[in-house]
Amino acid sequence: MAAILRGVQIRSEQGVVGTILSLAAPADVVFLEEEVTVLAPLLADGLAQATQSERVGFTYWSAQPGRRNGPLSGHVAIREPYLRFGLNDHPTIGWQDPEDSSSPKLFTLEFQRESFVRPVSDEEQKVARKARPMIQIDYRRYLAALQDQGAAAQAKEPPAAAPVPAPATSRPATPPTMAPMRDAAVSESSVLKDLQRQVKELTDSNQELRSKLKGMRDRQDQSQAVNEEFARLRQELAEAKQLLADKVLELNRLKNKSGGTKGKK
Repeated sequence: MAAILRGVQIRSEQGVVGTILSLAAPADVVFLEEEVTVLAPLLADGLAQATQSERVGFTYWSAQPGRRNGPLSGHVAIREPYLRFGLNDHPTIGWQDPEDSSSPKLFTLEFQRESFVRPVSDEEQKVARKARPMIQIDYRRYLAALQDQGAAAQAKEPPAAAPVPAPATSRPATPPTMAPMRDAAVSESSVLKDLQRQVKELTDSNQELRSKLKGMRDRQDQSQAVNEEFARLRQELAEAKQLLADKVLELNRLKNKSGGTKGKK
């Protein structure tokens, strides 16, 4: 979740004139690192508990200068194979209905790896212009790509050189950059493991939800079969009642006919 939040970007729209004059501002990240640290575990936990038809909303007020006067709010949801990310408010960019001529600012959402974003048709773009910005990310492929990149980066690292003994009169020098490199490798490995764990939790949750849904559908099918059997029995009962009534009438008719014949004799 942290990797996805870091990849979401926001771009302020400058209108038709700005587009013609190439005045559009460059895309910027939606979340600061402090916001990613706070929101990522909360959103991951919320998605693990949400059903397939639910989404997880969030509102965050930052203590950073320039972001204190407005909330950062939106929502995330899983709609396989995509993770939907919608943004309602951002502390640095406003949003209003594009049909309102007084709207001062509009913004759109992007992702740093565009190839993992669900393509949007022209019709969907027209509808999206009248709604809060949203982007759909093929999160499974994206996380797999990050994992592959991490593995490739580790494979390309050169083997550590054998230590060279220093003269007795001099002290061995330790390269100052080795510790940060090791810390970065450990941090990257921890992030990948955490992402793998979150993906597994989401997968398990989705499988559990599918099982529950299947059970509900089975019970619904059984209930429908019982209702159909009950309706069939009622129909047969009604037909039996009608047949019985016809037989009674026929019997009465025969009795009356037999009585009339004996009277004549």
